[in-house]
Amino acid sequence: MKNLSKLSVLLLVALYVALGAGNALAAGTYPEKPVTIIVHAGAGGGSDIFARTLASAVEKEKLLPKPLVVENKPGGSGGIAFAYVASKKKDPYFMVTAVTSFMTTPLMGLTPVGLKDFTPIANFAFDEYMLMVKTDSKYKSMKDIVADAKANPKKITVGGTQLGSSDSICAYLIEKAAGVQFNYVVFNSGGEVNAAVLGGHVDMMVANPGEALELYKAGKVRILGVYAEQRLAGAPDVPTMKEQGINAVYVQNRGLCAPADIPADARKVLEEALLKYTKTETFKKYCKDNMLTEAWLDGPAFGKFLDEWNAKYAVILKDMNLIKKK
Repeated sequence: MKNLSKLSVLLLVALYVALGAGNALAAGTYPEKPVTIIVHAGAGGGSDIFARTLASAVEKEKLLPKPLVVENKPGGSGGIAFAYVASKKKDPYFMVTAVTSFMTTPLMGLTPVGLKDFTPIANFAFDEYMLMVKTDSKYKSMKDIVADAKANPKKITVGGTQLGSSDSICAYLIEKAAGVQFNYVVFNSGGEVNAAVLGGHVDMMVANPGEALELYKAGKVRILGVYAEQRLAGAPDVPTMKEQGINAVYVQNRGLCAPADIPADARKVLEEALLKYTKTETFKKYCKDNMLTEAWLDGPAFGKFLDEWNAKYAVILKDMNLIKKK
């Protein structure tokens, strides 16, 4: 009977583990050390501010038992950071910032990794971009831009950071919608693009709302249009591209992904903590200050979003002759 009792206990334990109770226990201890957010761009940029604001709030609000640590790995249009995090397969102690380049960089063959190498964790917000010119520019509206571009193809210069980036895609969307061509000039950073516009070295640029509005408030630029379905609450005087007869709508997402095949329980812990972050005053203020639209997507929903936009970017980049047409 004693041996039978021991056998019964062993069978119960085996059944307990098989049903996933062991994983549930493990989830209670995760994370046991800090989780690192790898930022694909340099310090001070939009993704860096996003990650550091998040990390600070998680620690302040005690949303996780261990802190989030931010580490920048710029270079290769984000390719260096993406490849690094992808190499941490099954490791739930790493995440990477996921914006437009998270999809466009792999599509252009600038990194060997792609969506299949990651676990979508969450999306937080959208940036709706704006097009601007120097305050004393002769261009007063998008109508002026289009008219001049049609009369003088490739004469109007637009500054940007790289072909295939959000700003170059935004410029292309206007070219396609209006049937015009611009002269896209590449600079090393967004700061250099700003300086080029303010110095009169290029005619216009595209930027996210936070950056655009700071220059606008300082009286340095004129914002001609926003790439949104409707006017932004924080900039009600800026018309949309659609209002001006240009069918160009674009948003950049702000999300986080982990390496592929991380434990399901760990993913759930991260997702739940990050959802709580979106309810904090810190997040609300971050969105307001940077003119972002709140857009929470949990892991599965974010995964669908990435798949959908990856397909859209593939078409856009082919049209821009940045990836080979099959």
